[in-house]
Amino acid sequence: VRHTRSRWQKSLGFEQRLLAAHCPNGRCCASTGPRDLPSEVDVAIVGGGVTGVAILHQLGVKGLGSSAALFEKATLTSGATWHAAGLVTYYHGGNNFKFWHQEGVDLYKKWQNEEGLLLSFNQPGSIRLLQNEDRVKEAQYTLSKSKLYQGLFGGPEMHYVGPEDVKRLHPLVNTEGIVGALYTEGDGHIDPTSVTHAFANKAKAAGGRIFEHSEVVGLDCKPDGSWEVTVRVAGGETHVVRAARVVNCAGLWAERIGNLAGIHTPSVVLQHQYVITETVPEVKAYHEKHGHQLPVIRDLEGSYYLRDEGDGILIGPYENEDLVQLCPPEWKGTMPADMTFWLFEGDIDRLTDSMEFATRLVPAIESTGIKTVLNGPTCWPADGNHLVGPSHEKPNYWHACAESYGIAHAPGLSRYLVHWMLNGEPPYELSESDPARFGAWATPTWVGEKVKEAYGWNNFIAYPNENRPRARPVVHKERPQEDMVAVLRSRGAQLGFAHGWETPAWFHSKAEDLGNSLASFQRPAYTNAVREECQKVVDHGGLCYWPFAHYHIRGAGASAFLDRLIANKVPAVGRVGLGHLLTPSGKVYSELTFVRLAPDEFYVTGYNNYQLHDLRWMREHMREGEQVEIEDATSSRAVIFINGPNAQSAVEKLLDEPVDLARTAFKPFQWRKLLLGGIETIAVRMSFIGEHGLELHVGRDQVADLYQKLHEADPQLGDWGGNAMNSFRIEKGVRLFGKDITKDHDAWEAGLDRFIKLDKGTFIGRDALLKVMENGGPQRKTMQLEIEVGDAEVDAVGNESIRCPETGEVVGFTTSGTWGAMAGKSLALGYVYGPQRWADGCRLQVDLLGKRYDAFVRDKPAIDFAAIRDKKASVERAMPLWSSSDTTSQQQLRS
Repeated sequence: VRHTRSRWQKSLGFEQRLLAAHCPNGRCCASTGPRDLPSEVDVAIVGGGVTGVAILHQLGVKGLGSSAALFEKATLTSGATWHAAGLVTYYHGGNNFKFWHQEGVDLYKKWQNEEGLLLSFNQPGSIRLLQNEDRVKEAQYTLSKSKLYQGLFGGPEMHYVGPEDVKRLHPLVNTEGIVGALYTEGDGHIDPTSVTHAFANKAKAAGGRIFEHSEVVGLDCKPDGSWEVTVRVAGGETHVVRAARVVNCAGLWAERIGNLAGIHTPSVVLQHQYVITETVPEVKAYHEKHGHQLPVIRDLEGSYYLRDEGDGILIGPYENEDLVQLCPPEWKGTMPADMTFWLFEGDIDRLTDSMEFATRLVPAIESTGIKTVLNGPTCWPADGNHLVGPSHEKPNYWHACAESYGIAHAPGLSRYLVHWMLNGEPPYELSESDPARFGAWATPTWVGEKVKEAYGWNNFIAYPNENRPRARPVVHKERPQEDMVAVLRSRGAQLGFAHGWETPAWFHSKAEDLGNSLASFQRPAYTNAVREECQKVVDHGGLCYWPFAHYHIRGAGASAFLDRLIANKVPAVGRVGLGHLLTPSGKVYSELTFVRLAPDEFYVTGYNNYQLHDLRWMREHMREGEQVEIEDATSSRAVIFINGPNAQSAVEKLLDEPVDLARTAFKPFQWRKLLLGGIETIAVRMSFIGEHGLELHVGRDQVADLYQKLHEADPQLGDWGGNAMNSFRIEKGVRLFGKDITKDHDAWEAGLDRFIKLDKGTFIGRDALLKVMENGGPQRKTMQLEIEVGDAEVDAVGNESIRCPETGEVVGFTTSGTWGAMAGKSLALGYVYGPQRWADGCRLQVDLLGKRYDAFVRDKPAIDFAAIRDKKASVERAMPLWSSSDTTSQQQLRS
């Protein structure tokens, strides 16, 4: 960049002028606080940014505005809202976050175009530039997902365009090096202050009350689950407001409010900068000629966005992770209470790389001065995906904070949260924003490091198998794993990450960490290594360590409590059962395994990502006075899968005393207590991967020791990880909760029929399931698909469009997929609409990286379960004993 530092920082008084526009006389108004605070409300909202007033507005939409109040310590927008860049886009690369984006654009457009509200909402569209082959593949995957949402849910249209179209849409762009782009009509940007006040005015019109200069200084949860909210008004007087629910919308001060409530708020304040130029003559000329703005540009390789600001240009870079600046250490991750309308000093040196990209892309910038470098505070959680939902720690406390895209998300977020609040379940799956995805192990130091990574990787290519390495492994008393991680690494494990745990993804031939180097949109380079892991299990045997969530549920009321929560029957003593927690609307909230140790004691195992999610649900649905104790044992338990034809013999070698482990004596869905080399073990006869074997549940402090002892007992045992697990289960048609089964699916369409016992009596979700059947049954169902990819090394990974071959209509979507290591086929699981498409052999098509491939519905798995293979082998051995003419009997027996 040819500009000198002093030229970049031309017009140093811009921040003060901008501040004055929001606060008369250039300072925060010290008006007298309100003296008409309510004594009681149903919902107390803390924080007057765009999220808080949007939730107040949504409560008003639901007719509950008069029972809610919002408390803001200064004035509306005085935190991070006022200085936001205001980007509002249909585009989102994820899944159900797309709903939030669409709701935002559509609502703001309606308010401005139909109701005449002045929001400064410009919709010139957006262009995401593609400069290399992997960017094109990412765009193809994203485009397929966009077509899926467009076809099934009426989502917006997105287009793949060439360099000549980019030039036509944005004449100022230098298209050298650009191979294509994604163009989304209707994307744009809005004035954050105007839209916040629009929400506020509508909320007040619906009865909602907003109290500015009213600082929440105390939060006390009472025994009945209500909250005493202590509010201090200007002048120092305090009032106590009783609230049935509290919503933390405090933004930059979210952690401070969490501390008042005694609730963990894993987020951190960081700096986000953008640059505003002086008038660019070419931009001004375009506006005068066309009467509208130029499209918003996302230069992903340069890691910045670029849009019109007046007749100038606004450039918003995302710095490299090592340049990201968090708030000063003395702030301890949150803003001091008195810092409203706050800005950090601009630091152009951190933006040099992105500015060089910007001047090459839009050469007109190079000869233009800089009006300001605005450096504002914002608040992110560790992964950048917000904290939205109920607390798992205390009742009736809701998070709606750490919102990295608050302006765009406010309409969708508010409707989502209020729906959850009023209905006892969210309207759709968004576990990626659920606060329960972080436990106490997400310490301020760890969150700060991961925020640097999330921010710095914001414009990186998002591979489906990416592996983010920063601040790993987690070191915390809730995540005791150092010894097991060391064992896995010594054996070549490439580790993934789940809820603070390190998990083995696959095993390399060398003990070296390959990090994110093999991330790809195509069949990964480690596919052969995964095949070898699977083959070893099938031929001999193998071990897989996996961290799960674990609970002990005890008490005289434990059986009745669980019977009410799950759709299946609770297992008998000595047995093991699989049960699903359903929501009131019949959607699948979670999946758990129950080992019944005694009439009043259950050992329960769930998925590690849903540890606190499930614990919250169980506590929420415990009745007053119910004699049930729930102990979270996740940090003290661990599991080793041992599978394959020689798995049993390896375990028998470690038995301290004889136990008959033969499958005729130790049958499926039974458990035994074993002593293996001095290690107390609960052995469970279950197999998620469909190969003979056991689950060995042991103390966390002994899992590494047992893993090594099993290898010593049988050195031929292999190691296998999550990718092999995925291959095994998809080959056998086993659905995975969190991927193939979520809160987006009811239990019928998820294929859980054999785990639903309608005749057992009342359970949560039963009435909804009955209603589905009364209305003719599900309109979509989960299916197994075999995809004919030929020589193309590409497989489904989930969220690809499933189409009707004749019309191209989107008729479903994949949920997971892989190259079947043992089947030698490209396989997928997914949901297909219409019973006429559920028959075996039905031809469909799946979108994979810009091409459509034939896919066929299969009603039988690509690879049989081991027990089925055994039976078939037994039949084959018996065949020679029969007359060759007895073909009918042979066919029947084979069948």
